[in-house]
Amino acid sequence: MTAQTLDDLHGDTVVATLTISVTRAGNMSLAGSITDEAYIQFMLESAMQYMKGYHAQQKLGNRSAILVPAHDTALVGTPEEKRLLEARHELANAMDGR
Repeated sequence: MTAQTLDDLHGDTVVATLTISVTRAGNMSLAGSITDEAYIQFMLESAMQYMKGYHAQQKLGNRSAILVPAHDTALVGTPEEKRLLEARHELANAMDGR
C-alpha cells in the first residue's frame, strides 16, 4: 500500500485567506484570517512584491494579461510555509483520529 500525502487525502487545503474590497465611494474593507498580524503583513507584502514583478514582466511582453502561474504565488521553502504545512498535518491527524 502506498503512503498518501496530505494533498492526496484532503486536496490543496486553504489555510489562510484575505479579501480586500473597495466600494465606488472609496471605502475599503479587509476580511479573512486577520488575527495573526505578522502573517497577514507577510501575505500582503508578498502579494505586493509579486504584483510589482508581474506587471514589470507584463510590460516587457513576458506575461499573459490574465494567467498567473500558481508557482509564482507560492510560499515555497519559507518558515511561513513550514507553519502552514504543520497546521495541515495537525488537521489531517485530527481527522484521522491520531
